[in-house]
Amino acid sequence: MTPPIRRPAPPVTAAPPAPARPSVEVITPDQYADRRSEPRTQCDDRGAMLFLSSRQVINCRILDQSASGARVAMENLDHIPAEIWLIDLDTAMVKRGSPAWSMANRMGLKFNFIQKMPDDGKRPAKVPPEVFEAWKRLSQPAATPDEDPDDDVLYFD
Repeated sequence: MTPPIRRPAPPVTAAPPAPARPSVEVITPDQYADRRSEPRTQCDDRGAMLFLSSRQVINCRILDQSASGARVAMENLDHIPAEIWLIDLDTAMVKRGSPAWSMANRMGLKFNFIQKMPDDGKRPAKVPPEVFEAWKRLSQPAATPDEDPDDDVLYFD
């Protein structure tokens, strides 16, 4: 029987250490503003956010928007639900989405549904009744007070 052949092991060399990667990406505000995949359209539209879970309506300003999202300004919120309906009063559109990011009085929304509201007063099939009713109520022109409430009164001396 022949003895097993013993070959020397190749020398072990240490691999260079991997470069340290930061655990958090640090970006500046100007870099954050341009992270959408589509171009933004600057606007100053009147809007409202409807939280179906709590039936809460929050007035807001739509600062800019793209095909898949928007940046809105509003009062500070205590709770932000996972689903938000954005009612754009100036363009007669309703958009369902979720928060992409939020700060004290600004929020980014990512849309997953957009519907142009009809002029005929009929609710589109995919728009929930609560959203349609809120849109109708909010899009009504504000009642203008009479110029002088005493116009209908006749005084005799």
